[in-house]
Amino acid sequence: MKQRLLWTLLATFLHAAAAGVDFGNPTATAQTDGAAEVLLPAPPERLTVRGRNIVNRRGEVVSLRGINFGGWLMMEIWIPSLELEWHDRLPQMARELGFEAEWRAADKEAGGFDDDKERIEDYLARLHQKLQDKIPADKFQAYLDRFHREPPVYAAQDMDALLRRRFGDAGAQEIWDAFHNTWITETDFQLARALGFNFVRIPFWYRWFEDDAAPYQYQEYGFRYLDRAVAWAREHGLYVMLDLHGAPGCQSPWDHTGELSRARFFAEPEFQRRAAALWQAIATRYRNNPTVFAYDLLNEPFSARDVQQWTAAHDRIYRAIRAVDPHTIIVMEDGYKLEEPAYRTRGFFPKPGPLGWTNLVYSIHFYSGWDPELTAGDPRFDHDQVLRDLLRVARREQQRHNVPIYLGEFSTMNDLPNDLAAMKRFMTRFNELGWHYSPWTWKYVNDTGRGSIWGVYQYNRPWTHTLNLHRDSRATILDAIGRLTMDNFSLHEGYGKILREVLAQPVRAAR
Repeated sequence: MKQRLLWTLLATFLHAAAAGVDFGNPTATAQTDGAAEVLLPAPPERLTVRGRNIVNRRGEVVSLRGINFGGWLMMEIWIPSLELEWHDRLPQMARELGFEAEWRAADKEAGGFDDDKERIEDYLARLHQKLQDKIPADKFQAYLDRFHREPPVYAAQDMDALLRRRFGDAGAQEIWDAFHNTWITETDFQLARALGFNFVRIPFWYRWFEDDAAPYQYQEYGFRYLDRAVAWAREHGLYVMLDLHGAPGCQSPWDHTGELSRARFFAEPEFQRRAAALWQAIATRYRNNPTVFAYDLLNEPFSARDVQQWTAAHDRIYRAIRAVDPHTIIVMEDGYKLEEPAYRTRGFFPKPGPLGWTNLVYSIHFYSGWDPELTAGDPRFDHDQVLRDLLRVARREQQRHNVPIYLGEFSTMNDLPNDLAAMKRFMTRFNELGWHYSPWTWKYVNDTGRGSIWGVYQYNRPWTHTLNLHRDSRATILDAIGRLTMDNFSLHEGYGKILREVLAQPVRAAR
């Protein structure tokens, strides 16, 4: 196993060298429009914003081309496939009880779940009403009994509560420790750098730093892993962006905040105060470590009512950070507001100047195509139209605000030829425009069998058993986690070839 990993590392370095990446001189420059511009900056040199670009201390333009280490410090159960998602678990439950066809018919009649607009509880009530009309009363009662005894694991909060209920705090912590010590290790930083990335975005959950029962009292648990990640990044020539993916109260209704359908962050000022205080503690810890080049304040803050509510919350966090750290770049995301008709034409982000915001980057996320977790890909999907729409709104925001643009998450998700070709076009265009980017995500366990680029590295053997966290023993859970070592992952060759090429393209300054 180790031999295969060593060959993977060697092959990756050789491909990168062939593409022109100089690993012996990580500050190698590319000559562009008569100015020296840095392709691969060398930590720990501090980076800063100058107009529409990010520059080093010599004023050379730097191109940040990174990758997301998704699923590590913010658990999303579908990424490592440690539990079925709720939309797979419920029909499995119905199948075990003998009426899967009726369940799927009820789901179709209920209209599916729109996680942007409704709470999961409302959808389930509608689904169960439809299901009750289709099956005998005793079967429906058996289903409800099973549903309440073994409810779906919607998000990280449900997983954590279930583990603690079954195995106690010590047993749950053993499982979390095993996962955090396995999913991302120093090898991942080595491989990311070898492929040509120059930074990693690290999504994290507030719960690894702060207990809801003791707010404002910060634990070393989360910092221990961030410290380790920052040290590994520095050792291997990578920068780090820290990303608050799951904030207190949840900044969106989506499961990757840690709780599905909560979305109370913007409605309750106390959650905003807690997020600001946590960020201040993080900034205090890393303010003198330029390897941490940026703080991404809130991942996908979708649930802000309007730009005024969005601005007030971000301003609170910004000022808490700047009180202790005047230097580190701050990233703010629109939370898909630029896809809404009201903002698509007139723009969303506020002007930084009147707010006193400096050293600032505005970030947009987008996904193009169909999620292979849910359905097959489409060889005719028009990714170019998605790109045209994105370029229009992102260029306008950059022109309005004179700040760098960062595409913090994006993917075509499937790995059909048109999907892979689109990823190449996306990143090539971003390079030409001087925009910064990090596709989602680094590693993935594909339990569907459908082709996917959800992971640059993917589990390379059959995933024969996705856990049932209600039923599987602690030993079985730990055994599954033990299989997640990097020895058992391989580079998606088609995707890897594209990444090697685009990551080595010349640097262009944003104009």
